[in-house]
Amino acid sequence: MRDRSGPFRIAAARGVLDAGAWAIAVALAAAGAGGWIAAGWPPATLARVLLAVASTGSGIAALWYAVRIEIDRRLFAALARAVDGDGSVDDGLAALDRALADLGWIDATKAGRTLDARVRGAVGLCRAAVLVAVVQWLVVGIAIAVSPIG
Repeated sequence: MRDRSGPFRIAAARGVLDAGAWAIAVALAAAGAGGWIAAGWPPATLARVLLAVASTGSGIAALWYAVRIEIDRRLFAALARAVDGDGSVDDGLAALDRALADLGWIDATKAGRTLDARVRGAVGLCRAAVLVAVVQWLVVGIAIAVSPIG
């Protein structure tokens, strides 16, 4: 009997990646807020420097995750189209691996991963994106709490 759960797993990965994209949007908004708050502080305070470093670092991480998530979103969408109808998930994954290897984006050790492993990777990417967003907003909250009044 053919396993018909592949399209649902692909849809789950696409949903997780969409959520990750929202998390990164929130992180980037927080990076802007952190920069705006830091700009209003008197110069040369240690708190301002730490805020700028934390905000810049997590902003760079957010941009990296935004790129990774968008690439994976498109790859899972293409995989979904490839297996739509009577297409085999295994054939779609093999074609995806060939394309990624031809582009130099994966090596031989990554080829042949199962759909479940790829979905777990998408979930891990989303978790990392949410963590970046949480860190970014914690930095903003701390900045607001210690910002000079007046």
